[in-house]
Amino acid sequence: MKHMQLALLLAGALALPAHAAMDNMPGMGGGYEIGSQAHQDPAGQSFMAQGKINRVDAEAGTVNITHGPIQALHWPGMTMSFRVADKFLLKGLKAGDIVDFDLAKAPEGNYVISRIAQSK
Repeated sequence: MKHMQLALLLAGALALPAHAAMDNMPGMGGGYEIGSQAHQDPAGQSFMAQGKINRVDAEAGTVNITHGPIQALHWPGMTMSFRVADKFLLKGLKAGDIVDFDLAKAPEGNYVISRIAQSK
């Protein structure tokens, strides 16, 4: 039994780089759930989620987050890199921070972070 658990754990770890290549692809992903709840706002234009920051690249305007499921998008919990609508949004954020964030659909069809703040 322990060998099977180890094999499953190893298989999951090996799959993470493949999931990272699917960044910002609606309906795709992997990673793990950290227990957030998400919902669509009344206007239907943005989606709220919660996650843990893994990396911030302020220069590129991106942040890598492990987030919980976003039910309105039919996304499971996963680890993804997102662009931010404005690089200023990343000011003061660092790896390890637990954050609440909003996703909005960009004209290109992918999702960008339109709001992000440390969870209270």
